Amino acid sequence: MSKPKILCLHGFAESADVFKIRSRRIRELVEDHAELVYLNGPIDIGSLRFATQDENLQPANDFTNLGWWWWKQTGKNTELRGIGKTMDLLATVLEEQGPFDGIMGFSQGASLAILLAQILHTKNEALQFPREVNHPPIKFLVLAGAFEVEPKEYHGIYENKLDTPSLHMMGEYDTVIDIERSRKMAAVFKSPVCFEFRGGHFIPQTTECVKVVQEFLAPFIPGIAP
Repeated sequence: MSKPKILCLHGFAESADVFKIRSRRIRELVEDHAELVYLNGPIDIGSLRFATQDENLQPANDFTNLGWWWWKQTGKNTELRGIGKTMDLLATVLEEQGPFDGIMGFSQGASLAILLAQILHTKNEALQFPREVNHPPIKFLVLAGAFEVEPKEYHGIYENKLDTPSLHMMGEYDTVIDIERSRKMAAVFKSPVCFEFRGGHFIPQTTECVKVVQEFLAPFIPGIAP
């Protein structure tokens, strides 16, 4: 029997290697019982000041400041740039390395995880893959510091509440993503599990956090139960 597979999505201006460090306690908890696939974002944040076309944004092999999209402010409007490149990458990863049982994401990666779960669950027209992707709905999500994607054209993605089991970690003193923004994302789900901790914009490495994650993942990952 194959192990459950979890797609891991890092935060803005970070990388797969950085996320491995951020999530080390969770990784140590599940790595003997599940396969963790840490993915690098396709956009080199360090290249944004030099590039004008999405095609030019290719991450260097040793560059750690990667992302899934970036924002361009035009007057009062916020434009999401680079999301097409990310959706193309995800389509390929789902087809070639899937199916994935769950997704773990931090910050921008957590927001992307919600978008991906919505697309696979509801086939939402607000955001789609560039080609047909045959992948089942995601079974669970582990999220930290999630936030709503700002451009109004994507708000329709959140209209239908997801019944996907989800764990939402959020810091009471987060100065990067205010806790109310993460609470708003938890409300997108029918039965979210919320873990609020005394801290900022990070994944807590405490025994309490590990226990919460362990209890949440127990129904989905054989052998991980307390």
